[in-house]
Amino acid sequence: MSSNQSPAVESAKNTVNTAGEHVANAAKETRDYVADAANTTTNTAQQKKEETSGVLADTAQKAREHVANAADSVSKAAKPEEEKTPGFLEQTGTTVKNTALGAADTVSKTAQGAVETVKNTIGMNDKK
Repeated sequence: MSSNQSPAVESAKNTVNTAGEHVANAAKETRDYVADAANTTTNTAQQKKEETSGVLADTAQKAREHVANAADSVSKAAKPEEEKTPGFLEQTGTTVKNTALGAADTVSKTAQGAVETVKNTIGMNDKK
């Protein structure tokens, strides 16, 4: 080999090393970008899960309160009539009250089931 080839070989090695460094830097930047995007997505998803869970729980609680208030109103409205015709109206008031309480329980269970379904769907109930 002549002495002219040695600088050419050295130059090629330097070029390869420089290109390798550029590729390594680009790969690191890409990994960092993807990791940041994944963290942002994870954080956003967690926030949305928490918001959804809170809204569902609030809705279920409000539904329980409304039905309980309705049952209480029916019960109170039936009280004065009980004194006039205790048998029929008392039974009717009790039936309506029990039906309303049963409906409240059903609404509560349905709402809770919806909360659990959403939690399961978005992975909030996963044990880690």
